[in-house]
Parts: sequence; C-alpha cells; structure tokens
Amino acid sequence: MDTIDPSCGQERRLETQLRQQIAAGIWLPGQRLPAERRLAEEFGVSRNTLRSTLRRLEGLGVVSIRKGSGCYLLTAEPCRAELTAPAESFSKLMSRFEAAYLFLPGVVALAAQRITAAHQLRLEQCTAKLGQAIVHKDRDGIKHRTRDFFHIIAAATGNPVIGEIVTPFCASSSVMFPDFFAFSEIERDKMFADIVHILRALKRHDVEEAVESLRSKIVNTSIAFAELKQIPLSPIIEAARTGTMK
Repeated sequence: MDTIDPSCGQERRLETQLRQQIAAGIWLPGQRLPAERRLAEEFGVSRNTLRSTLRRLEGLGVVSIRKGSGCYLLTAEPCRAELTAPAESFSKLMSRFEAAYLFLPGVVALAAQRITAAHQLRLEQCTAKLGQAIVHKDRDGIKHRTRDFFHIIAAATGNPVIGEIVTPFCASSSVMFPDFFAFSEIERDKMFADIVHILRALKRHDVEEAVESLRSKIVNTSIAFAELKQIPLSPIIEAARTGTMK
C-alpha cells in the first residue's frame, strides 16, 4: 500500500508560513532572506525541508536562489493575492474560465518557447505529485499542485510581470478544481490527461500543441463545472465548445 511522504506535509506547512511572512511584508522584494540555518531554526524544520520549499518558491517565481549569495525575494504579490483570495460566486468563477481561455494561451505559448530544463523538471515533479494527490484523494494537494502547475508555467516565461498577472487565475484553487471528486471518474481522468498533454507539449517546445492542450483543458473543465453546478457556459467557452469561435 502506498504511503504519503510525511515531509510533504512539513513542506506545505512551511510554504504557507513563508508566504504569510512575505505577504505581511517581513521581507521586501530584492531583500535577501535570513540564512538557511536561522530560517530552519525559526520554523522548526530541517535544512533539507527548507531547501526543498525554497526551491519550490523559486520555481513559482517568488524567490531567487543565488549560489554563494543566498535566497532573495523577487515579488510579494503572488503570496498576497493567494492568501487574501475571497470566496467567489459560480458566475464569477465562470468568468475566470473565460478570462483564462483568452489570456493563458499566450502565456503557455511563450513558456513553450522559453522553458528551461529546470522548469521542465519542476513541472514533471508537480504533475507526478498531482497524480499522487488524486490517488490518495488529497483534495488540498490537488488544489495546491494544480495552482503550482500554472505558476511554474508563468515562471518559465522568464517574465515576472506575467507571474503577477497569472496569480489571480490561480488564487482561487476552485477555478480549476472546485471539488475534484464531485466530478465523474471520466471527467477527472480527462482533466488530469489535459495536464499531462500540456506538460508533454512544453517539453517538446511545441507552441501550437501547448496552446491547443491548454484551451482543451479550460473548455473541458468549464463544461464539467457548468454541468455540476447547473449553470450556463460563458459565451466564449460555449463558442469554443461548439467550434463557432470567430
């Protein structure tokens, strides 16, 4: 029987604590964070756990780890947005799907051109952890890993402003998975397969396939969400579904 690595829980808690510190303005963009030993002692974790968590934040474009110099804060905006995201109405979430359909393809296209081996590895690890979270029915893990997947794509563009813009799409984890296990097994499999298709296209630097895979994911998730909540699709998502987009 598979077991969940307990270090994942420690890293998740530490990441939340670090995000809270950043959102509160304890450190400012451009400022170097305290030394590893001091941070590990302050939060009561091992240095390996700290390093792993900081690498995750680096992959999301929040910090920059400079060998021989330390860890520097790049931006506080993603942390502030995620920790203050309000509950949203179903219609507002559907509007987010529509906005994501219009905006995110350009982000994925740029990422497909610029993605590095390091970001590819982070996406692979994130996708694997998402699969594990699905198997273990870890709802929080599903939400976190889905959010991280798109943050890593934004970071792969090399443009920090894009990361700030993408954050609102991911701030409410329910945008992509309002309640993953409320969907049918077929719908769940399709959603995860869409993530895998995006990953494969990015690894091949295939811009067209990456864009089409992303659009497919947004449309598939929107349809499943609309059917689950018995609400209409937005006009643009409906046009994409029926192939009548101009």
